[in-house]
Amino acid sequence: TFPRRKSEALLAYLALHPGQAQARDKLAALLWGDVSDDRARHSLRQALVTLRRALPGSAAASLVEEGNTIRLDPGAVEIDVALFECLAADGSPEALERAAALYRGDFLEGIGVDEPPFEEWLRMERERLRELAIESLAKLLGLLARSGAVDRAVQIAVRLLGLDSAQEPVHRTLMRLYAQQGRRGTALRQYQVCVETLERELGVEPE
Repeated sequence: TFPRRKSEALLAYLALHPGQAQARDKLAALLWGDVSDDRARHSLRQALVTLRRALPGSAAASLVEEGNTIRLDPGAVEIDVALFECLAADGSPEALERAAALYRGDFLEGIGVDEPPFEEWLRMERERLRELAIESLAKLLGLLARSGAVDRAVQIAVRLLGLDSAQEPVHRTLMRLYAQQGRRGTALRQYQVCVETLERELGVEPE
């Protein structure tokens, strides 16, 4: 935990660009855009001091300041978003299972700093990673369904619908999986959920 929310936001931004040198002025404008340049740069310096005090030794050393830039040394830390992206790109069943376990909700859920530039960046990253999670779970669902791992496939389908309830193909897959389990009533209820969801979200009927 960090005593200042913007210090945490700064660390997150650097972590999503591991190894990339970020200009101080850019970071100051991202998180302190509503004050003078001098005050923004001062606030950035204070945020870096806060981070170095709050992080354990090896992680604190990963904050590298070089002239007018700051970067995070990727070799000194483990970044869950970077690992998630690698696993999603791998595409194997094992990698997709690990990716599914890593994605536990929206990126930086609960963090907000009331700075429009940062909030816009945060919104775009949340959408991008959410779409990647949906894509990865959909691939995993297909692999599980084809391999006959019905119980696990049901879990993944339910989770997928939790991320995007208007995915009609996932509703159909889930109905088939319930039928394979002998749960005809549950499959019929899922159809009704599908009908209601598509009407509410998209104003359409199922195919």
